[in-house]
Amino acid sequence: MLSALRSRYDKTFDASIGRLWIARLWNRFDRDALSTRPMLVRTDVLIALCFAVVGSAVSVWAFSQTNRVPELHTMFNLWIHADSARVAENIVTTGGDHGRTSVHPLFSILTYPVGALLTALGLAPLTAAKTLVVIVMGATTAMFSLTTRLVGLPRFVSAAFTLLFTATASFLYWSGVVETFPFSCFAVVTSLFMMLRVNTPHWGWWVLVNVLTIGVLITNWVIALVAMAVRLKLKPFIAIAVSSFALVIVLAVIQNLCFEKAALFFNPHTLTREAAYFQTNMAAEGTYEQGWQPAANLRSMYVTTVVAMPVEVQQQTHMRLATTNQNTAFPEGEVIPVIAVISWVVLFGMGVWGAILRSSLRLPVIGAALMLTAQTILHLIYGEVTFLYSLSFMPLIILFASMSWFAPYRYVGLGLVVLVIAFGGTNNVRRLQETVSIGDCLSDIDFVRQGQTWDLIRDAKPPEASDYQTLDFDTENLCQPGSTPDEAGVQP
Repeated sequence: MLSALRSRYDKTFDASIGRLWIARLWNRFDRDALSTRPMLVRTDVLIALCFAVVGSAVSVWAFSQTNRVPELHTMFNLWIHADSARVAENIVTTGGDHGRTSVHPLFSILTYPVGALLTALGLAPLTAAKTLVVIVMGATTAMFSLTTRLVGLPRFVSAAFTLLFTATASFLYWSGVVETFPFSCFAVVTSLFMMLRVNTPHWGWWVLVNVLTIGVLITNWVIALVAMAVRLKLKPFIAIAVSSFALVIVLAVIQNLCFEKAALFFNPHTLTREAAYFQTNMAAEGTYEQGWQPAANLRSMYVTTVVAMPVEVQQQTHMRLATTNQNTAFPEGEVIPVIAVISWVVLFGMGVWGAILRSSLRLPVIGAALMLTAQTILHLIYGEVTFLYSLSFMPLIILFASMSWFAPYRYVGLGLVVLVIAFGGTNNVRRLQETVSIGDCLSDIDFVRQGQTWDLIRDAKPPEASDYQTLDFDTENLCQPGSTPDEAGVQP
């Protein structure tokens, strides 16, 4: 039956799309050159396994810090607008509210089996969810190590950039909370690995990558599609893309039947609701004071993803206090973050120049550039805090930085890597610990307990925004060093 379907597809394609100019242009690119590079060997795999341990260890350490906020996974927005309470519940139970499958199409059905297995082995539900994040971050680090080797970096350079990957603000902040972003990062890195892999992967692997990528986050499907476009001719590309999408639809329907309040991602009504999260719309509605600032989004994407800025408290019009680093500046009087940022910006610029010079990887470089461009366009307008989504594009940014090895003065670039790891890592640890203190402070405020606790939001009618519009928090001083976590910060 499959052979008959394939034969029918081949004939239909050749008689229609195959005659178009786009098919001829698509197939002109030399994809065979990507299979002439050196393959990964056992040593590379062993090094990647060591980095899996490193990535998991960093995640365990990050959780040891965030565990100082016991309410972090029961309340919303304590950790830079994260929905950790809902995500943790989604991983370990079919009940609750799985409504965000509208944009994370298969997240529940992909993660729940592992969460259920871990709880069946005796782990507490929240511990099981945290354990899954630790495993995923370890696997992501290992895959990133292999990906940098496929770019053509020597082992010691690959190791340096993999360490940089784990020292970034994005990795440290999001490897220590239960959220969808670690899974999204794994899907992105896997797509990059498949794009750079020496042997042409079997179509079945491409289907799995597509299902994983779109299943975790619908907007990240473009990354898998670009990776396929780099490696495949148009005929198999269309066949795999269509079959993958059809499989995701089938799994989404099954998920909708098995998980409480799960939404179908292809329902136009659920998709149109995402317009509420466009910064242009939020600015028009007065959701946050600063309004839409594309420059701040770019800064957050390309700088504070790697070198964290301080977190501040933000009062939202829809009755929540949240932490954010979207518009914060360098901490006054500190030199370490300044050195880290300057080193990083120069390093990234060298990486872009090296990518342009790397002719043997021209097609994958174009592919990675298209991926990063798509992410940039999306996050120029979507989401109030760009850092919240940073694990979806941070691997691409570090991958481009790694190509500084192919630029002139490569050892200067390697020295910059060391500076960013040392100074940026030190800064990121300090900023993370400050964020923990602020989150712990917020969790002690009655206002937050009443309006941001997941059980209250899920099981009862949330308080009306009008109930809180008379409250005006002194957010500049609230939960800052020396302040007290009480209602004294509220001004009538």
